[in-house]
Amino acid sequence: GYAPQGGYGGAQPVYKQISVGQGIDMNEFNSIVECCKQCYMSRATPLSERCTQAIKQRLGGDWFVFQCEEGNADFDFHLTKVKGGDYMTFSLDNRKFEVCRLK
Repeated sequence: GYAPQGGYGGAQPVYKQISVGQGIDMNEFNSIVECCKQCYMSRATPLSERCTQAIKQRLGGDWFVFQCEEGNADFDFHLTKVKGGDYMTFSLDNRKFEVCRLK
């Protein structure tokens, strides 16, 4: 996996990588984590939508972001296998983020 690159001050959320598909390159990885971190730290709402907008602005294309409290299983959704492993899952503090590129 990759390690996120820092770049701005302030108390940083605790980052934990869960999984990264082979379709996400290092630039995309760093951009996704940075966009989600910035939205999370600014308490943007709705968080998933703001993260999606930030990622799209930075990388282009269409993206899906799902976030919930880590350990919460009180939801039901499923995506078919994402082409080329274009997904990543990570947490910031107690928030779990599922991000994938839509084809």
